[in-house]
Amino acid sequence: MKTLAIESSVLEQDRPTGVNYFTNGIVGALEQVGMGQLELRYFWLNFLGRKPIRNVHIEKANRENRTQMLRLIPQRVYAKLVYAGIAPPLPVRKSDWQLYPNFYIWPTLRHSKKAVIIHDICFMKYPEYVEDKNRAFLDRVATHSMKRADMIISNSQFTTSELVAHAGVPREKIVTIDIPVDTASFLPELDRGPRRLAERYHITKPYILSLGTLEPRKNLTTLVEAYCRLPLEIRKQYSLVLAGKWGWKTEALRTLIEQKQSEGYDIITPGHIDHEDKCTFYRNASFFCLTTHYEGFGMPLLEALHCGVPTVAVDIPVLREVGGKACLWAEKSPEDVSAKLHQLITSPELQTHYRIRGPEQSSQFSWEKTGHKLLEEFLRR
Repeated sequence: MKTLAIESSVLEQDRPTGVNYFTNGIVGALEQVGMGQLELRYFWLNFLGRKPIRNVHIEKANRENRTQMLRLIPQRVYAKLVYAGIAPPLPVRKSDWQLYPNFYIWPTLRHSKKAVIIHDICFMKYPEYVEDKNRAFLDRVATHSMKRADMIISNSQFTTSELVAHAGVPREKIVTIDIPVDTASFLPELDRGPRRLAERYHITKPYILSLGTLEPRKNLTTLVEAYCRLPLEIRKQYSLVLAGKWGWKTEALRTLIEQKQSEGYDIITPGHIDHEDKCTFYRNASFFCLTTHYEGFGMPLLEALHCGVPTVAVDIPVLREVGGKACLWAEKSPEDVSAKLHQLITSPELQTHYRIRGPEQSSQFSWEKTGHKLLEEFLRR
């Protein structure tokens, strides 16, 4: 039986980020399909053992002596040493493979083959969209990790093509997998209803939804301008809800939203959305709209389709890969996004069509398929 040790700091269940969800899904899939063929082990930095990671897979592995907590140094300090190129190798137990879920590889004393997940290369291709500190870190450390890795795991065919074309990664080094929706988090019975939205987030009428961190890469100025171009009778009926925490480099977006709000446009920025409320936001949305410049995958699009929300999305390759024929596609301009929203809002037939096609498209992605593909690669290489 082969062994795979996973760097597990991102698995903390109280920090449900995209990387956390993706890694947890991979772990769950491999635990299920790899029984008897691949033993999963878990390691992480936890200075002096002050805060154990809470995660169902790690709790089970703890009972079976498959975990290793490294108490030598705080992870933030170690990340700075990695960035500086002076990090000491860590005494991680030997395994056939080590998997690093978040762009960069740690130096270790014992030799193991190393796999790293690269979620996108926005930091290389569009550095102006990335937070400055994060861009500098990824530019140095992720680039080095891609060279050191024995396997790079990519989350879409688009990201794979980007790695080959712009990062110079050999195609045979890359394994491309899908990211399915966490179906258990979007069950109809988890919908808390309009009253929750009104009381907690001050959303009181039907709305067009965008969900994700408010940051330059999401191209939300285009969505705001597109909404403001809609006819008055539509805007009286629907709010625009930009759900998600405020990120970086948002000065222009804040100014635009405040200006439009002062002019009477019904644009709502409820801020951070509790993970338990995501289902409610999607299932009560009248429409979903995604105008992003660049994505590695586009999980909010797949979540909206899974929940049967009629959707307009900009026509870029990665979103086509995710959305297939289940969206109404628009050019990346306020004029065309507004025109497509108007077309969808005024056509009950189109809305019914996309409510049916969305869940059908989402069902093509499964953790079982992803798990089998990764298992095959870890055993073969």
